[in-house]
Amino acid sequence: MPLTVGDRIQVKEDFATVRFVGTVDGSKGEWLGVEWDDPARGKHDGSHNGKRYFASSSGQPTACSFIRPHPTKVLTARPFAPVLVEKYLDPSTGTDAYVAEKDLGEVYFGGRKDLVVETVGFEKVQRKQSQLSRLTVVGLADLQVGLAGPPGDIAKHNFQIRDLDLSKNLVRSWDTLADIVIQLEKLTILRLNHCRIESPPDDPSVLMRNGVSPFAQLTTLGLSNTQIPWKQVERLEPLLPNLEELQLGRNQIDAIENVTPNQFQRLKWINLEDNTIHQWKAIESLGNLKSLEILYLNGNQIPSIDPISDGMFASLVYLRVDNNALNHWSSWDHLNTLPSLAKLRSKGNPIFKETSPEHAAVHIIGRIKRLTVVDGNTLMGRERDDSERYYLKLCTRDAPTHEEIARIHPRYKELCDVHGEPNLGEKTEKAATLNDRLIGVIITHRPALPLNAKSKAELGEPIKSVEKRLLATMLIRNLRNIVQKLFRIPASRQRLYLLQHAPSGELMAMDLNDELRDLRFYGVVQGDEIVATEV
Repeated sequence: MPLTVGDRIQVKEDFATVRFVGTVDGSKGEWLGVEWDDPARGKHDGSHNGKRYFASSSGQPTACSFIRPHPTKVLTARPFAPVLVEKYLDPSTGTDAYVAEKDLGEVYFGGRKDLVVETVGFEKVQRKQSQLSRLTVVGLADLQVGLAGPPGDIAKHNFQIRDLDLSKNLVRSWDTLADIVIQLEKLTILRLNHCRIESPPDDPSVLMRNGVSPFAQLTTLGLSNTQIPWKQVERLEPLLPNLEELQLGRNQIDAIENVTPNQFQRLKWINLEDNTIHQWKAIESLGNLKSLEILYLNGNQIPSIDPISDGMFASLVYLRVDNNALNHWSSWDHLNTLPSLAKLRSKGNPIFKETSPEHAAVHIIGRIKRLTVVDGNTLMGRERDDSERYYLKLCTRDAPTHEEIARIHPRYKELCDVHGEPNLGEKTEKAATLNDRLIGVIITHRPALPLNAKSKAELGEPIKSVEKRLLATMLIRNLRNIVQKLFRIPASRQRLYLLQHAPSGELMAMDLNDELRDLRFYGVVQGDEIVATEV
């Protein structure tokens, strides 16, 4: 079949769309003018010797080339069913009765005949795969699938496919996809990543088959790295009534606007990672999706999270905003208003550049009350209490009175009601002299530190206890050397904790694990206990 404008092709590892078919001035024979998926792959923008033959959709100056339609070098679209049969049906597979005792073979590693491993059961696997009607998970990525084939060509196989990967293929239109999917009655997961598909029709009913949406049964749709804009996704929405997971990463999407509660009513997960979203308000209408539980916004350029209106993102459980441009703690304060948020990833933002991972976690936990997982780390019961207490202590650095602190930290009064108010007077009195005086502490060697201990009495007697006066500017790295001399515990095997009492009277333990932080950073004061355990 001759190529036409709009067709998809593959040349070695590169994919392109045909934008021109014909002759080029100054040369003989037919040429294909193509626009490469990789805009750096070509040589021009559709012009040659001052004459424009076609225009690229990307507008990139090196996105296009002229190539010859070589029948072996230019790979074109193939029908779905023959590709699947070719991959999964082995003609050599036996059809006689299966005998397990005879299902033996050998595998040679790296082409070396001296490295032989006996195999058992390979024929059984081949037989299972050869029974095409039993296949439920099918991977046809990068196999030039681009056609549905003759009517009924797929349906006649009675495929039971539930999960289909058509990534990196040559499908050019949603019409072709409709013809393929309508013949796969069990299909619920469809992956089209790295494909370039033409815009769906303005009237999505055109894609109906016998009055039914071919995509109605889909629960998962992968469209990452397809350059599909949100407007086209919206156009497909009426055809996707049962969609629960939508993957849209790396599509240069910069805004998702005017989403209404009537759209995507079952959608639970949207992946928008590595797009070009520059502000929170560009995606805030996603908060109207009542079933949305997971939202990936990592790898964008969002500088702040705006105040979130009541009722928005009501079901959101897991949010990723890592590797954005967040630079103010108010963004995390605003996330505290989300009633269901339990899991958050937010590392890799500018605000953390001068903050240790431990202090960052304390701020996040202290500001957002319902979190159970922070940057992949699951919070235990005591961890939250200790972090909130330490967060209260950090809050006192920002203002001299409780009222002023509360204006800066929205959860301050709430946490004071739970853990007690921190002593502002003591902090103010010591702040002026902390840098230039020694702090009297007790350094103890204990076999372990029970996480559920609420008082020192519950810890029992230490193995050894030494009183020391230390500079507030001493680094934890240097403290380890002192502990090694006192207790003969190698620095590499030490686990150090700071024990302090919270305003409520309960014992609070904090890891001293940042080698380049000093005692002042951790808020060590006169009379504190530093515990060393050996691991």
